[in-house]
Amino acid sequence: MKPVVYIVILAGGGGERLWPKSRKNKPKQFISLDGKKSLIQRTFEIACQIVGEKNTSVSIRKEFVPIIREQLPLARMIVEPLGRDSAAGMGYVCAQFLNENKDEVILFMGADYHLPDITRFKEVLEAAVQLAEKGKISTIGIKPSRNETRFGYISPGKRITQTPVPIYDVESFKEKPDEVKVQEYIKQGYLWNSGMFIVKPSVLYEKIRKYIPSLFQALEKIRESEFDEKEVYNAFLSLPKVSIDYGVMEKTSDLVVVKGDFPWDDIGTWDSLDCISESDSDGNIIHGDFMGIDVKNSVIFGEKPVVALGISNLVIIDTNDCVFVCHRNSARDIKRITEKLTKDPHLKRLLVY
Repeated sequence: MKPVVYIVILAGGGGERLWPKSRKNKPKQFISLDGKKSLIQRTFEIACQIVGEKNTSVSIRKEFVPIIREQLPLARMIVEPLGRDSAAGMGYVCAQFLNENKDEVILFMGADYHLPDITRFKEVLEAAVQLAEKGKISTIGIKPSRNETRFGYISPGKRITQTPVPIYDVESFKEKPDEVKVQEYIKQGYLWNSGMFIVKPSVLYEKIRKYIPSLFQALEKIRESEFDEKEVYNAFLSLPKVSIDYGVMEKTSDLVVVKGDFPWDDIGTWDSLDCISESDSDGNIIHGDFMGIDVKNSVIFGEKPVVALGISNLVIIDTNDCVFVCHRNSARDIKRITEKLTKDPHLKRLLVY
């Protein structure tokens, strides 16, 4: 795919929604959910199919460098000293690229995407790249395939091209909806917010200067210091956590959304594994030694053998230090557990391995 020069995989997130497999010191992007490859390994392979290994980078926090070296020994890393959300992460990437006199289009993508149709993805991406080369910021909005409350939504405005791949102005971003609101969004033609952005480094850097001046000033100090390790750390230490959506994308008039009609998913919760894991005849997703009678529609990951009788719609995750059980419908509320663990002096140890 010639127009795209670089892909940067943003892999510094915490992955709380897949606790207890995902922990602070080894979050979800580094774990395997299909018994084969980790999420970051899967995403890296996809990126390499599009632009090649040489033009694929991983943006990562310093603490995760050893894991990346183990799982992706040949990957180029762009290392942040601290996690300060996506605006700082993407801004730091742009500063690095501009410092190397590189201003070709970058596709920023998450580390936990399911993208089975690479051919169609490339076709949609090419349309996004063409506008990015002209100074726009492109994002890819996914045509919904179901009522989904896990994602934010994008309201597309006026169609700005008559190309085979529809491209629109962005009217507004919508927060994750409830069950009633999501049906309304889909009827109105809203798109899933995939979190992918396609942009030239100089364009995004200028938007950060305009909309997040404190971040811009910190990045300029870093560049002036020639990326001195101490200066980078001190600069990040002073930064608030700001998402790129809130900090830039919701404010700029140069954002366009390209409609993606290819299969896509964000592997973010225990009830979202259907797209990468096969279910048995009773609708169960099983990893590990398991014996069950009358077990239906459940997700079971066991490091030790798991035996179950007469259950349905449960999530059972067994790790070496705890067992987590919830109703499948409650899997998306797991943050309530991790927040409570943070305040528990005895059990907060379960947030790390």
